[in-house]
Amino acid sequence: MQSIIKEGKSTSVIISDFMKEKNLTLDDFKFEVLEEGSKGILGLFGAKPTKIKFILPDSDEKIKEYTEGILQRINADYRSIDISLKDNVYYINIKSNDPGYLIGKDAKMLDSIQHLLNQMINKLEKKQFKLRVDVDGYRDRRKDALMEKVKDISEKVKTRGKSITMEPLHAANRRLVHQYVEKDTNLRTMTIGDGELKRVVILPAVGGDEPEVKKKPQRTNRPRRKKVEPKEKKSHE
Repeated sequence: MQSIIKEGKSTSVIISDFMKEKNLTLDDFKFEVLEEGSKGILGLFGAKPTKIKFILPDSDEKIKEYTEGILQRINADYRSIDISLKDNVYYINIKSNDPGYLIGKDAKMLDSIQHLLNQMINKLEKKQFKLRVDVDGYRDRRKDALMEKVKDISEKVKTRGKSITMEPLHAANRRLVHQYVEKDTNLRTMTIGDGELKRVVILPAVGGDEPEVKKKPQRTNRPRRKKVEPKEKKSHE
């Protein structure tokens, strides 16, 4: 358990400032009022601040233990594990001597580790944590590269006045593209495709050729014909 002592003018102000500083909600910590403040005489003499002790659960250590356990099981070569909390999301950055192994092709290994960690923590610890796993800043580099590509495509669309379809993307990356493009009033986006990987189309806000979406042929349920058994011929004796 981690304890932090803060002082201020009032209980409500101290708690509010602490939550903003640590990006926490009321469910993320406990607190104890050590000393009630006083204004003193005429608000000048003998004034005392309010003192509060905040108690933070050792979630970082638990997350680190689970992460180490998974890495040891898959014989991963790593140097350190850094954990930070921002906007109620725990960011786990693994520093590895062999980052390619932990990332895997198309980041499938990295996504699997992240999914497994989320399942283990939330099920075994019975806490609704949200974890994001990265290796040597790989996800940040990929995000920066994606944004550079979106900027380039956006400029081409505005110059040519024609739509451009991007490669298949996961939902999180599609969201980044939509959020970036919607800031430009000269552009708009649409999503095409099926399954987990879909494509984002960037188009001019007015006009522009929308790509044709091929629809799968629909099956028609025709009524089955009843099989008519041949009638037996009567024999005449």
